[in-house]
Amino acid sequence: MSGVVLHVGFPKTGTTTLQKSVYPHLPGVLYVGKHIPSYGFSSRALGDAVHAVITADSALSDPVPALATAISEFRANCASDTLVISTESFAHPTARDFGLVASRLAAAVPDARILLTIRAQDALALSWYQSHGRFAQYLFTHKRESERIRASLSQRAWWDLVQRASSSGFLAMLDFDAVVACYEKLFSGRVTVLPMEWLQRCDARYASTLASVLQADAVRCTQLLQGAHENRGLSRREVLAGRMLSFVGVRADFLEHRSRSALRRFLSRGAAAERVLHPEIARDIQRVTAKGNARLAARTSIDLAALGYAVA
Repeated sequence: MSGVVLHVGFPKTGTTTLQKSVYPHLPGVLYVGKHIPSYGFSSRALGDAVHAVITADSALSDPVPALATAISEFRANCASDTLVISTESFAHPTARDFGLVASRLAAAVPDARILLTIRAQDALALSWYQSHGRFAQYLFTHKRESERIRASLSQRAWWDLVQRASSSGFLAMLDFDAVVACYEKLFSGRVTVLPMEWLQRCDARYASTLASVLQADAVRCTQLLQGAHENRGLSRREVLAGRMLSFVGVRADFLEHRSRSALRRFLSRGAAAERVLHPEIARDIQRVTAKGNARLAARTSIDLAALGYAVA
């Protein structure tokens, strides 16, 4: 029977690059989603089960049997050594309870290997803001009835909203150590943490670690990763266009998934939008993540400080 790898990809940690450029093309690996660009899975049953594991209220239903069945069906007919399921949603604000998601995955696939991809939280926050925050997406927070939230949000306006939910949503997602510790408790000895910075710096450890988890060829992993990069940031033109459309009441988040029209090509040219996180936001993130990052560095033997993470 094929081994199962569950890629719990924190958002903005290179997950799309792996989903599009690596997993579907590795010999010995059967990749069943999330697929790019469809954002779906290889069967509707699997997609529905993954969604339920992430979102279902435990008082109303138990999504574990459906996920276990869907994965078992793929394993029974899989000629590859490794079956891979990858989605950012396992560690995404929409999941709402990362510990519950981890427990459900452990109940459904107790012998799975876990791959968690991470990235320095300040860099992740800037990338998240550029793709989602400015459009007020995935804001699970509190607001007054009379309060209006208009996209495009500035960095400070977005961050003020995020901070209203101090132990959930985006801020909870930044506590890598707590999430990793949860998976280590449930999948003892089968949890691997992979920093995106190794990929950005062309560090051979990225491909070798990935290959080890997947039980795949490291040389082929290296070849597939060369020049692979997805989800570029928005340009200044795109941001300005989004603000203008938002002002007249048109949804600005059309920029998130850009087609290849002449207008979109024109808007995408030129200088990138914000390249630097607001310094006050960066300090806030460093303050709330430094101690956890120190524990994570000790837990994984990865020198996170050398990679640019805040470490207390």
